[in-house]
Amino acid sequence: MAISVPERSSLPIGARDAIGTRAWEWPLNPAAHMAVVFLIFTCATAAFFWQWLPNLSIALIGPPEDNMQDLWNTWYAAFAPRDGSFFYTHLLRFPEGTSLLYHSFAYPQVLAVALLTKVFNLSPSTLLLQQNLSLLASFPLAGTGAYFLVRHFISHAAGALLGGFVFAFSPSHVEHVMHHAHVSQVEFIPFFVLAYLLAIERKSLLWLGAAVALFVLNALSCWYYLFYIGYFMVFHTLYIAIRERSLPWGWRLAVPLTCVLGVIALLSPLLVPMVSMAEHGASVYERGTDLYVANVFAYWAFPPFHLLGDLSRGIYARILGSNEWEATVYLGLVNLLALAWLAVRGSLAERRLLLYVLCGMLVFCIFASGDSLHVLRHRVMPMPDVLLSQLPFFRNVRTPARAIVFVYLFLGIGVGCAAALAWSRPARSASYWLAMAAAALIVLDFYPARELPSTALVCSPGLRVIRDDPEKGFGVLDLPRGQPVDYYAGNLFMFQQACHGRPIAEGNTSRNVAVSLRDHLQTGDLDAQREQLARARVKYIVINQRPMGIEMPWYPADGQEAQYLATYPVVYAGPELTVLRVY
Repeated sequence: MAISVPERSSLPIGARDAIGTRAWEWPLNPAAHMAVVFLIFTCATAAFFWQWLPNLSIALIGPPEDNMQDLWNTWYAAFAPRDGSFFYTHLLRFPEGTSLLYHSFAYPQVLAVALLTKVFNLSPSTLLLQQNLSLLASFPLAGTGAYFLVRHFISHAAGALLGGFVFAFSPSHVEHVMHHAHVSQVEFIPFFVLAYLLAIERKSLLWLGAAVALFVLNALSCWYYLFYIGYFMVFHTLYIAIRERSLPWGWRLAVPLTCVLGVIALLSPLLVPMVSMAEHGASVYERGTDLYVANVFAYWAFPPFHLLGDLSRGIYARILGSNEWEATVYLGLVNLLALAWLAVRGSLAERRLLLYVLCGMLVFCIFASGDSLHVLRHRVMPMPDVLLSQLPFFRNVRTPARAIVFVYLFLGIGVGCAAALAWSRPARSASYWLAMAAAALIVLDFYPARELPSTALVCSPGLRVIRDDPEKGFGVLDLPRGQPVDYYAGNLFMFQQACHGRPIAEGNTSRNVAVSLRDHLQTGDLDAQREQLARARVKYIVINQRPMGIEMPWYPADGQEAQYLATYPVVYAGPELTVLRVY
């Protein structure tokens, strides 16, 4: 069984040396091959997330957090009334509105839902089911893409399946699918890398075009991936140049340059106004290049949903400036043992591939470290990212731990190669069955054994008063909001907007680029506030006490809660929220 190496100069391994002699293949045409692989990973997705499956139409995947903002993004694309450009809305930050150029849309995901909604004339009642299914679809799609990428290096289907699993079901992906739709859309990454390598090896314009298109899809899924893929191309080009001891030339230089120029040209309708907004002083840069990083100890610490997660609880508690979903970068102890075994038992070609894998992992671990290397609560030394963090536009690459996605991609290639080598031994050999046991442990090591959170979303009856009001063009003020505006409350208000469909004075965007009513809202004098709101055509105030069972503490900065009830007439009062009328 030979490694698939069409051209020596373009790949990190140097010859068609065998990785074992016992191939495990399917006699299938390419379409059927892809369908079978996708079906296998779909079954794995169902097995991993069986807890969510019965409630996909009534409960949103994950705890109440950024996932409600992501649901709003899909609602905005598929169902929301719009009064002009997609990238400027008065539905948020009413009445002034706000730009959405820097907002966290996972464009392929929200546009796919919008397209399905239009083609099949689906109602808003299907929104929650479509959102959950579109999020879960990233797992079989990512697994399929990684499978074919690993197959590019090894001719062994079982090893490629295991490598695809490592990438698709990484703990980081599991965590982000509960919190960040755009970060969890990793499925186009392995397809891009495969197309990029094939474009170089085969000198193919067709594969080059596919690489550019996939680069665009990755960038539209998550703007971070625009940069991470650029970093990958630089790494791959330099690695081959160092290995070959020659400057990049010909297709090895033309392909990355064409990819960069192509993605800039195709995304210029978005990139140019984004850059222009930053140059004209909009607040597009947020802190975070040295927060939410990959902590050294977290690479080895069992993640929170792991069967042995309690053993690592103390480590996560000591990680500085992060939360569990950004801090989860666990690589898997069995995976690392598999790489060590490959280093000892592999052939020359396999060790060359392993060197490429380890170098790639190291480079992206460096990016994932942020501005400085973090060891528990300590910043040990500055990292190269501290320079990138000072550059315009590059400063937008916050939350550095998200670069771990490429570490898992390289890790999947290495684990797939190790599995192929082990399973090429005779079926009766001890190493063969040890490899089977190791594969089972790899799956178990990534399996979320604890209860997975979800959020049962219910539209309060009080919001029907706002929805059914025949007047057009008015807005809604949601409280309590805190001062500064509470981020998590803003996400909840965005979900509630999907219930009533009216503009709101609050709401979150990824960058706060607009000054609006909420920034100068009068809270000390409610009579003056009422006049202010009436002038702005804010007709209703929603005071949230316990919507969907979520406790909403009152913030003194919003004024006195009892005074609101004395100043404004009550049109709905329930245990979850109270609706007041301004005019």
